[in-house]
Amino acid sequence: MNPESDYNSRLITYARSLAGLDPEEILKKLGIKHYKKPILKMPNAELIKEFGKSAKNINKSLFIKNVIWQTYEYIKAGEKPFDIGNLRSFWYYIKDTMDRVGANKKGDAYNIVSNMFVLMVKSGLFKYRDFGFDDDDKGNRWLGGKYAHIMLFAEKTSYTDLLQEVNRNFDITTIAVGGQSSYLSVEYFVKELSNAGIDLAKEFIIFSIVDFDPAGDIIATNFTDNLDDNGIKHIKTFAGQFYKNFKRRDLVIPANMDPEQRKRVYRLPLSVRKSGQAAKWAARTGGVNGKKSIEHGIETIVMSKAQILELFETELAKTVTIDLEAIAKYREMKNLKNQTQAWAVKKLQLEG
Repeated sequence: MNPESDYNSRLITYARSLAGLDPEEILKKLGIKHYKKPILKMPNAELIKEFGKSAKNINKSLFIKNVIWQTYEYIKAGEKPFDIGNLRSFWYYIKDTMDRVGANKKGDAYNIVSNMFVLMVKSGLFKYRDFGFDDDDKGNRWLGGKYAHIMLFAEKTSYTDLLQEVNRNFDITTIAVGGQSSYLSVEYFVKELSNAGIDLAKEFIIFSIVDFDPAGDIIATNFTDNLDDNGIKHIKTFAGQFYKNFKRRDLVIPANMDPEQRKRVYRLPLSVRKSGQAAKWAARTGGVNGKKSIEHGIETIVMSKAQILELFETELAKTVTIDLEAIAKYREMKNLKNQTQAWAVKKLQLEG
């Protein structure tokens, strides 16, 4: 695990340890106060006094946490202190003050903004949607109908064509996250499921297309953890040769590859091997050789999309009974309903 991933993991663990505490206690532990004066308008000397890391520098994390909280209080009071778009919009909202006090000279302050939001959301202080942020990943997911509680999750957006095909063919939910799953997007995603009348208390079944390596394992694990944080608590667990409680069925694994594909490995970075993350992953999965090797991983690209699709259909059939004829009829009725609604809207427009 690289240093950034390790930090994110520790941040999330700490946030979850705070969840469930009284909000005022969480604020106290995070060093957040209730300021009457707008923090962003404080003179430099006052900013240093309140958030000083040294005589010349502010503690960026502490400053950003307090600005986020004050902004949340403004929004709760009915004020809109900045043009709400995405998280980068918030960054631009505080950037001038950060520049003025010299806090942007070193490090990635935008990344700190993102991390502090994760910390505060996962600790339960508020939701992303309380700020009205845009969901930049909305176009990479497709809700199912009859089988919405079954999901096919992909690490890479290069699989969107396959995901759309699966969504159409089996009426299940599919989603691509483009790397590490965004907690913001998962929050909105679960809200969409709820708004569609899908019972979040039902057992959810998750299949995944992720690289067979430590990073892929982390991405898939974080996705299911984020679902859990947002109310999907009952996720089917799958047993494997080396593990018993994976909350998903990974499709890209050596057992599903032919001998030539299993040879197409790449060497894990030295930092990953030294961090201990590779050893944890190999102990959980057996590694590429089934003997808990920490040397190599395998990317999803070694398996063709047609092969993955065929494998998914086989795995899906083991898990749930899929009536293709019933799905076809359901889809036909759904299309008819959509066409009828479109016709009714057009008629009303013409009559108006």
